[in-house]
Amino acid sequence: TRRVPILALVDEGDTKQLVRAMELGVTDYIARPIDRNELVARAKSQIRNRRYARRLRSNMQKSMEMAMTDAVTGLYNRHFLSSHLDNLMSNENEKRRKVSLLMIDLDKFKLVNDTYGHVSGDEVLQEFARLITNDIRNIDLAARFGGEEFVVVMPETNLEYAHFVAERLRRSISDELFEISGSDAPIKVTASIGLAMAGEKNSTSSKLLVSADAALYQAKEAGRNRVCCQETE
Repeated sequence: TRRVPILALVDEGDTKQLVRAMELGVTDYIARPIDRNELVARAKSQIRNRRYARRLRSNMQKSMEMAMTDAVTGLYNRHFLSSHLDNLMSNENEKRRKVSLLMIDLDKFKLVNDTYGHVSGDEVLQEFARLITNDIRNIDLAARFGGEEFVVVMPETNLEYAHFVAERLRRSISDELFEISGSDAPIKVTASIGLAMAGEKNSTSSKLLVSADAALYQAKEAGRNRVCCQETE
């Protein structure tokens, strides 16, 4: 209710009462004796202003969300991920060495697009994003890195717990039946996951991403649908 317009009624010539009303935050006033037409006009004006301000806030919120999120999955986009990870890995953050990162790639996703179409591929990505969101904590951040690649940033997390989350997520994906509009039956999708943790070797956000990407490559080379880790030091 803090943005609800307030129309104050004051006695004509009572400047002290009017100043007090303004200090309390009224948006407009009308003096007694009240003219009905003036009251209706001022009330309608406040209602219009209220609706206009609400539209502006809504549009601003949508613009901010569009700037930070991926249009298909609703997860954060790569630009926001980079800013967030840079902040976590900055020298000013005393807990920067407790950051773990998952790099996730859907296995053979091109076949899904080629077989069922890009609309069905987007449906898989949306369901995949939902699975990621359900499997991570509130302090973790999930983002679409590009194409069928995703990143999960996990602050204040050791390698053992990060591996547990990655393996749980991998199983959730492989156990899921993805309903898509381009197929009469649900399809199976798997994911490979690379895991890295900040340390002497991964001292910056870019190095941490490269390390997780290398672990992801190992998972792909080892047969897909698995989790591989990079050394922390």
